[in-house]
Order: sequence, then C-alpha cells, then structure tokens
Amino acid sequence: MRTYFILLAMALSVTVFSARANEIYITQIGDTLDLDITQDGLDNEFGDSTTDAQLTGDAMTFAITQTGNLNKIDAKIDGNDYTGTWVFTGNSNEVDLTCDSTSGVNCENVTLNI
Repeated sequence: MRTYFILLAMALSVTVFSARANEIYITQIGDTLDLDITQDGLDNEFGDSTTDAQLTGDAMTFAITQTGNLNKIDAKIDGNDYTGTWVFTGNSNEVDLTCDSTSGVNCENVTLNI
C-alpha cells in the first residue's frame, strides 16, 4: 500500500510540473524574419493583454503551434509582407491579432492560415 501512495505522488508531481505554462514576449524589428515557435501544455502565452508580441519588418514568415487548452496569442504585426501559419490543438484557445494598428501602409500583403 505504501508503494502505491509513493507511485501516486510521483505521478501527480510529474503531471503538475509537465503542465506548466510558458510565456514568450518578443519585440522584433528587422526585415526577413523567419520564426517558428512550438508551445505544448496548458495556459501558454505568446504575448499577453498588457505586453503584445510585436513583430516589425517586411517579408516576415512566422509559424506558431500551440498544443493544449487555454493557450493565448496577443500579437501585433507591422510590415508590408507577412506569411504565417498558426496551428492550435485543444480547447478554449484565444487569438488577438493586430496588423498595423496605425493608418500607415503596413500589412499590404498578408497571408495567414489559422
């Protein structure tokens, strides 16, 4: 019986620590960005409501894969040409994307598959 409780405690601790969220905040400036991000688990964030992930530049390629529930993306993209693929697997995931929040000439050619 004691062995059972020890194994149960170990399994729970592995579950708790493996499900921890990670948060990524990027402020990037420059052309020809090629960025790939993979996040696994619950409550992962790429940017948040107070600190967007900001990508500025032309001819950018950005792919993100989030696997799990309650993941979030808050991103601001400023650039003339942007290509992206965003893949979500799970429930209750959120996306808040702003492409050129000013009335400038940015985000003229955007291809984004979500």
